[in-house]
Amino acid sequence: MYYNPRFWSFLMICTFLYSCSFMPNELKTAEKLIEANPDSALYILKHITPTNYKSASNRALYGLLLMESLDKKQLSLEPDSLINFSIYYYENHPDGDRLATCYLYKGRQYKYAFQYEKAITCYLKALDVIKNKENYLLLGRINSDIADIYLYQCEYKLANGRYLEAYKYFNKAKFTTFAYYSLINIGKSFSQSKLYTKAQSYFNKVYIETKDSMVKGFAIQYIGINYYESKRMDSAIVYLRKSIYYPYTKSNRALRYYYLADLYYDLNLPDSATYYAQHAFNYEPDIRTKRECYRILTNCESSKGNIKEMNCYMAGYQDCSDSIRKIDAQTKGSVLETIHSTSEEVVKTKHWVWYLVVVILFITVLSILTYFQLQKRKKRELSETEEKHREQKEILRKDMMLKHRQVLLHKIEAIKTEQSAARKKLSLAEKEVLDKNIYDKLLHFNDTVFFFRQMDAILNNLVSKLKDRYPILSDREISWCCLYLLNIPSTDILLLLNYQVNTLNKMKQRLAIKLKLQNAFELSVFLNKILSED
Repeated sequence: MYYNPRFWSFLMICTFLYSCSFMPNELKTAEKLIEANPDSALYILKHITPTNYKSASNRALYGLLLMESLDKKQLSLEPDSLINFSIYYYENHPDGDRLATCYLYKGRQYKYAFQYEKAITCYLKALDVIKNKENYLLLGRINSDIADIYLYQCEYKLANGRYLEAYKYFNKAKFTTFAYYSLINIGKSFSQSKLYTKAQSYFNKVYIETKDSMVKGFAIQYIGINYYESKRMDSAIVYLRKSIYYPYTKSNRALRYYYLADLYYDLNLPDSATYYAQHAFNYEPDIRTKRECYRILTNCESSKGNIKEMNCYMAGYQDCSDSIRKIDAQTKGSVLETIHSTSEEVVKTKHWVWYLVVVILFITVLSILTYFQLQKRKKRELSETEEKHREQKEILRKDMMLKHRQVLLHKIEAIKTEQSAARKKLSLAEKEVLDKNIYDKLLHFNDTVFFFRQMDAILNNLVSKLKDRYPILSDREISWCCLYLLNIPSTDILLLLNYQVNTLNKMKQRLAIKLKLQNAFELSVFLNKILSED
C-alpha cells in the first residue's frame, strides 16, 4: 500500500475532531472554567449524572474535573470511585497530562487522610508520567505536595529542595501566587530547621512583594510563628494578632489561634491562652494543632485546679497523640522515593527483580539472626558482668570480714601480751575477769544491742538475717554464731557465754535443731552460707 503522509495526517486530525465533537458541552464548559472560576465549574459538574454518559472517556474526564474543582474549593475529594475509574481509564488510554493530574488528586486524597506512603507513591507515578514534559503548573503542584509530606516528616532538606523546584515551575507557568506560597514554604522549612534568620528573609520577601491579601496573611502568620519559635515574644504577638484579620484557608486560622494561645501560656496568661486555644477548634484545626490546643487547655485547667476539665482535655490530647504516633510511624517519603527510583531501574531488567527479592530476604533474615545473636551475646555478657561483679563483691566482702577478724584477734592477742606479766600473778578467776573486760572493751559484748549492731556491720547483716528467718533463736545462740564466725578461741567463747564444754555442745545441738539441720557438724557450713548471701 502506498504511504501518503498527508493522508494519514488528515485522517488523524479528523479522528481527533470527531472524538472532540462527542464531548458533552457541559464537560467542555466545566473544563474551561475550572482554573479561573472553579465555583461555576463545580456547579455544572454537580448537576451532571455521569452514569448517563455512554462514553468511558467522558466518565473519566468527569471524575477528573470533579476532583479538581472540589480541591480548588477545598472540599472533600469524594467519592474516590470516580478518580479510581479515571486513573484506570487513562492508564489504558494514555493521556499523560490527565493521568498525571489524576494521580495528583488521588495522592491528595491520601495526603488529606494522612496516608503519606500511598500519597507519595501516587505523586511519584505522576512525575513519571509527565517526565520531560512542559506542564509547569502540574509539575509545581506535584513537587509542592511531595515537599509538604517531607516537611511533615521533618525531612527539611528534602522538603526545601522540592519547594524550590515547585517555585521554579510556578514561575515558568506564570502563577505568581503559587510561587509566593512556595517561598513561604521554603521559609517554613528553614524555620523548622531552626534557621530563623534565613526563614525570615523568605517571609519578608513575600510580605513586601505580594498584593494578594490571602498570601500576605500567610506571610504575616509565619513571620509571627518564626518570631515565636526564636523566642522573640514581643514581635511574635504583634504579627500573630495582625494575621487574624487576614483571610485564611482551611485550618490556618486555627493555627494562628493556637500559636497565640501558646504564646500567652508562655507569658503566664492562662485566661488568654484558654480563650485562643478554645477558639482554634472553630476553624477545623489539623490533628497536630488540635493536640497542641488540648495540651495548652490541659495545662491551663491544671493551673486553675479544675481537675474535671483538665481530665477531659487530657483525654483529647491522648487521642490525638495516639493518632499522630500512627501517622509518624509510616515509612519516610525519602525511603519510598528511593525505592521507587530503584524500581524503575529494576523494571528495565526484570531478571533483577528476583535477585533483589532474594537479597532483601537474605538481608532481612541475616539482620534478624544478627539481632538475636547480638541480643544473646549482650545478655551473656551482661550475665557474665553481673556474675563477675557479684564475685568481686563477694571477694571484697570476704576480705573485709577476714580483715575485721584478723584485726580483732590481733588486738586481743596484743592486749593479752601486754598483760602477760601481770596475768602470771593473778588467779584463774581474776584472769577470767580480765579476759571478759578485753571483749567488753573491744566488742561491747555485755551490751547486746550494740554488740549485735556491730556484728551486722562486720558479718554482712548476719544477726538480722538470723532473727528474721529464725525468730526462735535466743540472744546467746546468736552471740555464739557471731563469736564462732569471728574465730574467737573456744576457751574465750565458753568464758563469754558462761558455758561448760558439755553445756556448749548441748546448746549447739539445740541450735542445729532450730535451724533444721541434721546435726551440729553442719553449723559451720550453714553459717558461712548465710554470711555470703546478699
